[in-house]
Amino acid sequence: MISKDRQKHIWAVANFLKEFAIKEKMNEQEIEELFTLGLLHDIGYEFLPPEDYVNHNIFGGNLLKAQGYKYWKEVYYHGVANCEYHSKFLDLLNWADMRVDSSGNIVSFNQRLKEISIRYNVPLKNLNSYPIVCELKAKGFN
Repeated sequence: MISKDRQKHIWAVANFLKEFAIKEKMNEQEIEELFTLGLLHDIGYEFLPPEDYVNHNIFGGNLLKAQGYKYWKEVYYHGVANCEYHSKFLDLLNWADMRVDSSGNIVSFNQRLKEISIRYNVPLKNLNSYPIVCELKAKGFN
């Protein structure tokens, strides 16, 4: 089940992507697609027990693939470092996901990594999210 904080995170990611798309003067379809992607990116949490949350992206991606959703791969691969799949929307989703904390606040990459590190009791550099942030920074995201 998706917690209230997770709902705040989801809505904030969707709005972050929408605001970015508007600022970048993307067309109406892209704005809508990015907003929808933000809303759907953590759908896997709704159907998994907490001990399987680490696989929320895979479950959510497969669920959306079965429904014919155009951006199922972005959901499937979000939060996966050094993956074989690449797209502009995946980069944007990872960027938004790493800039919005678990309560829906816009934060820096460092603040988000620190939050995740504390939540899972894992050193910063051992987080799966750490190489994703490094990849995003190398691509010019901040």
